Parts: sequence; structure tokens; C-alpha cells
Amino acid sequence: MSFDARAFRNALGCFPTGIVVVTAGTSGNWRGITVNSFASLSLDPPLILWCIAKTSRRYLTFTNATEFTVSILGEADRAAAEAIATAGEGELTAIELEECEPPAIKGAIAVFECARETLHDGGDHVIVVGRVHAFRHRNGAPLTFFRGRYGKIVE
Repeated sequence: MSFDARAFRNALGCFPTGIVVVTAGTSGNWRGITVNSFASLSLDPPLILWCIAKTSRRYLTFTNATEFTVSILGEADRAAAEAIATAGEGELTAIELEECEPPAIKGAIAVFECARETLHDGGDHVIVVGRVHAFRHRNGAPLTFFRGRYGKIVE
């Protein structure tokens, strides 16, 4: 029996996720990557995780970064998510940013400033674990992803 990778991906798409942008790099050369593989890992110590494909053009930027920022996007941030998700190096020049290092996406409903804790092999991805050293949040509806499409939560 052969394994149908496309059917597997479609089945995984049945799980709705939020959308985050992870930022890293150096001052004046910040980069971003749109991610839906973000999760809380531990409250004590405060750890989060996210995953990056080993084939990503941004792989070295993010796996070499010792600091990164995670911005949880709200439904008004779809344009930023799409712009950063396009092929390329993840330049943030056309994106409104909030001042911190690395910068956050302006208007994000939550922001986590992190130090890289560890990296773990995860097949064709690497799992990045970050220790949260600062965070903030506000009210707002999240941007979601479900079956290959952006969406929103309706209360």
C-alpha cells in the first residue's frame, strides 16, 4: 500500500489553526515567516514551539537566530500573513512593525519575545523551541487557517 501524501496533507488541513508570523534577523535586515505550526509547550518554564521546513529559503535565518518574536495575527492582518508567506527571503519592508527586537507585526493580538531554547529534528521540518521572556496581548479575533484557506472565528 502506498502512502498518499496529498491525502495526508488534506486530512491535516481539517484541523483549524491560528496564524503567526515569526521574525528574526539583525537590525535593518529583519525577516519574517508565516507559520501555522505554533503551540504552547510549557508554563514553567514558559516555552513555545513552532516548526520550519528544512527546504525553506529562510531556514538558516531562523534556525541560526538566538532571538525571535512570534506575532499571533488577528483577522485584520491577513494581508501581512499573505505578503510574508510568498516565496522569497521574507523581507518586512512593506509590513507595519512594532518596535521590539526582533520587531513584532503591528496590530498583532499577541506577541511573544523569545530566546531560542533548542532545536529538534522533526522529519522534513525542524521544531524550534523558544523560552518566552516577554509577552503582551489584546482583545481581537484571530486569523485562522482551515482546509487551505484563511478564515475567522464567528462568535
